Amino acid sequence: MSKEKILVVEDERIVAEDIKFRLKGLGYTVIGMAYSGEQAVKKTGEVRPDLVLMDIVLEGRMDGIEAASVIRSRFGIPVVYLTAYADDKTLERAKMTEPFGYLLKPFEDRDLKTTIEMALYKHRMERMLRENERRYRGVVENAHDAIYILTANGFQYVNPAFEKLTGFKKEEICDGEFDFWNCIHPDDRRMVKEKKEVRDSGEESSSNLQFRIIAKNGGVRVVDANTIDIKENGEMKEIGILRDVTVRFDAEEERKQGFKRLRKALEETINALIAAVEMRDPYTAGHQRRVTNLACAIAKEMGLPQERIEAIQMAGVIHDIGKILVPSEILSKPGKLSDVAFTMIKAHPQAGYDILKSIEFPFPIAKIVLQHHERMDGSGYPAGLAGKKILLEARILAVADVVEAMASHRPYRPVLGINKAIEEITKNRGVLYDPDVVDACLKVFSRDEFRDFK
Repeated sequence: MSKEKILVVEDERIVAEDIKFRLKGLGYTVIGMAYSGEQAVKKTGEVRPDLVLMDIVLEGRMDGIEAASVIRSRFGIPVVYLTAYADDKTLERAKMTEPFGYLLKPFEDRDLKTTIEMALYKHRMERMLRENERRYRGVVENAHDAIYILTANGFQYVNPAFEKLTGFKKEEICDGEFDFWNCIHPDDRRMVKEKKEVRDSGEESSSNLQFRIIAKNGGVRVVDANTIDIKENGEMKEIGILRDVTVRFDAEEERKQGFKRLRKALEETINALIAAVEMRDPYTAGHQRRVTNLACAIAKEMGLPQERIEAIQMAGVIHDIGKILVPSEILSKPGKLSDVAFTMIKAHPQAGYDILKSIEFPFPIAKIVLQHHERMDGSGYPAGLAGKKILLEARILAVADVVEAMASHRPYRPVLGINKAIEEITKNRGVLYDPDVVDACLKVFSRDEFRDFK
């Protein structure tokens, strides 16, 4: 089935081509282009589009509003306005032509598609109501979605699906006394009311929202509601379609709960790994957590998005997991380490990567752990990576790791202190350590946020 044909009226040719490209991307057929009001009227008569997208401000004697009025009266084709101008006077003139939509530039593709679909739907509904009441009723009566027509005096029509959804009979609903607000979940009434007030104000002629329905038997159903206001014989009517999405909604909630359970299990796994490392290396107990706290503070100072901070937090608390494979007597050995012992310790990033690579983390945790001892000049280990080849998260961990290590006691040397740590990263800024990371770290300490390091 072919998509509806659309005529684009826009006097700025670059903008017109952009709209044409976006419409094609959404699956519509652009049947023609016009660049003035006169061209728009002529072209509409020639190609007979299903809908006209009309810019209000056009060159020539006839602007978009005048052209829309002629097109509507002469051809009965729906018009949707696209404009960057929304002053009250322009809006009032536009409303007089009874447009089928009004989009302010710039607009998103989803808004464009929704407006077009609602305009086409509104046009079809008006035509069906006006030209073929019998066919309309045949389609609506057998629809799976709940459909209604609401006037100022109450419900004029509801289909069987609406009865099934609410549990009320048509006679009860259309008696003029039925209050639909009682069917809307109390927690959702304010949202629905605010949306209706926007439509009543004339700012929008349609709305799309999701809320809960309380049926006559007390059951709760979740619906996607699409409503539109039309004018028929001088009377405003609201036509609505309520689609029962309870099953989909429940499935989504279950997916969210499943993700939470998975996240909890992952956190428990990480905590178990942390405990295993710290039990074997009492001198560095708490080291990983302190490094993590500092690394996260640096990341926040750098303005990193929350998901990257979460990755740093997750990698930080297990960045030394590879030490679980290093003999405990080496980890706790006082005095200077032998070359063999130091070589074994240097293997812990690779060992950590090998442990973590098969776990499905939401972030590249294994690679961050692998690279946290790499250095900007390529002098680090295990791969001798340099510069931007090192993940930013790993560069942040590297600075936090050095600062915490120097500020804390180690069995092979006495504590050096925070001043020495700051001196080290400052001296090697841009050489061993990322300059931006160092600067952020210095700012963190300038605010005295990490007194426990001093």
